[in-house]
Amino acid sequence: MKKLFLLISILIMASMVLAACAPAATPTEAPPPEVEETEPPEPEPEPEEEMLPDLGGRVITVAVENAYIPFNFEALATGESAGWDYDFLDEACARLNCVVDYIEFGWDTMIASVADGQFDMAADGITITEERAKQVDYSDGYVSIDQRLLVRFDDDRFESADDLAADDSTLLAEQVGTTNYNAALKFLPDDRILATDTFPLAIQALRSGDVDGVIIDEIAGLGYVGVYANELKLVGPSISFDELGFIFPQGSDLVDPFNAVLAEMDADGFLAEINAKWFKMSEDDIVALFGELGSGAYEEEEVELGTEDNPIQVLFVPSVNVDVMIESGDAIEEMLNEATGLVYEVSVPTSYAATLEEMCASPTDTIGFIPAMGYALASNMCGVEPALASSRYGWNVYWAQYLVARDSEFQTLEDLEGATWGFGETTSTSGFLVPAAELADLGVTTGEQVETGGHTASALAVYNGEVDFATTFFSPALLPEGSWALGDPPDIPDELVEECAVTDDDKLFCGGYRVLDARASIREQAPDVIQKVRILDISNEIPNDTMSWSPEFPDELKDVIVQAIIDYLASDACQVDEELICSVDFYNWTAAEPIFDENFDGIRILMEAQGITLENIGE
Repeated sequence: MKKLFLLISILIMASMVLAACAPAATPTEAPPPEVEETEPPEPEPEPEEEMLPDLGGRVITVAVENAYIPFNFEALATGESAGWDYDFLDEACARLNCVVDYIEFGWDTMIASVADGQFDMAADGITITEERAKQVDYSDGYVSIDQRLLVRFDDDRFESADDLAADDSTLLAEQVGTTNYNAALKFLPDDRILATDTFPLAIQALRSGDVDGVIIDEIAGLGYVGVYANELKLVGPSISFDELGFIFPQGSDLVDPFNAVLAEMDADGFLAEINAKWFKMSEDDIVALFGELGSGAYEEEEVELGTEDNPIQVLFVPSVNVDVMIESGDAIEEMLNEATGLVYEVSVPTSYAATLEEMCASPTDTIGFIPAMGYALASNMCGVEPALASSRYGWNVYWAQYLVARDSEFQTLEDLEGATWGFGETTSTSGFLVPAAELADLGVTTGEQVETGGHTASALAVYNGEVDFATTFFSPALLPEGSWALGDPPDIPDELVEECAVTDDDKLFCGGYRVLDARASIREQAPDVIQKVRILDISNEIPNDTMSWSPEFPDELKDVIVQAIIDYLASDACQVDEELICSVDFYNWTAAEPIFDENFDGIRILMEAQGITLENIGE
């Protein structure tokens, strides 16, 4: 047992020695867990760049004024149009694959016309407003602007629009239908706002002193200040802050494409580029680059004068029976049309002065039948030119006459001291200007002065006892034998007065004398006018009334019209039937002959001697 134990002990010790002498054992790694093989994940795709819509070559009709710097305008020298709108829209359609069809159209109905679908869109620097958005759809805004007050450079009265509004005498000028006009209404009532059809007209009104200011988009205002640096300036803070956008008919499928291209152009810098190009350029700069600019949608098409669309205007001074003159208008138009083949429009303005003003206001298309002093005034006013002087029964001059009641005590002009004086109007040559000069020379100071409105009314005022005396035109009576001569008594012989009466053919005769002066014009209302009204005296000679041209009347039409008048005056209609301007109730012309400006020098001397000017006439 012990031997067995000893043997076992020896074996154990031997195994321990062997273990100590043996190299260390290398540990083994556990096998990795089995993993199912998979394909590597694909990389996530980068987001695709958003593409602009493709409009497929679609034609887009765009309304533009072509008269709103710097957005759109026309260079007259080349006939080409340019501006911010053109740069944007041309680039926009290049990106959207569309074609722009620009159509000139006035601002006043532009928004309504887009709303009605007449155009696909409009580009005209249009302010985005809630009210307009009820009619049309807007694009996103592409530029923000301030409205400012533009005044004359030397005007230091105002530092803001509030200052201007505080002065009750001030006026603004604004283009109708614009946000500028609406802004002006916040400061002034509409009766203190001069409404103009175009913005340049508002600027001109400011420059000429007709108004005191213009509320204007700052961008446009800076342009005008650049042009008129010593005439205009912007003052005060911003009046309002607005965004501009394009407009489309409501529901238009073009809004989204144009908003998309606006966003792209904003991102890539194109908008900044054209903004810098156009909004920092003055009108002066634009004119230097492009030359004279056109009027765009406001360019008036030239229509031939003497046609239905552009008739020749014929004006008659309302010196005698206005009703007869007006009634004769159609017949005069017809007579002239038949003689010349041209179309005319006859009118009788409300006054002597209005006739002259209308001739000057319509310089290219007007003929005026005006007295000698009226001609002298109009030639000074605007360069009216004489064509013909009338002749009445061989006389190429006429006179003023002083009418008084036949039973009055007046025997000389000096007796009129303090008397009530009736005359047509202060601009009438024979009715006022010549008598006023003669009475002043005599030292006669009249009493109350009554402006009656015309020769006929003046004669009637004496007849009715409303004035002590009246001054009208005088034409000598036709005598049964021979003719009246200067120096003969101007009135009907006393022994024939009781015989004066209106004949069956509506003429006023006294025995064999036919009355042709202003008294004959009231023969229907007062057939006994000669028995009640006498001629106290007559004036010095006055050149007869004229047919005159407005200053720019076309030379090529003058000869045919002059010949037509001369031929008519020689016709039986004039000489026998005494129609139209040959009638004693009208102008009583019996002939006419050419007259020239120098023939009126005597009238001018009279006007100068009496101190008669455009400013003080009638004072």
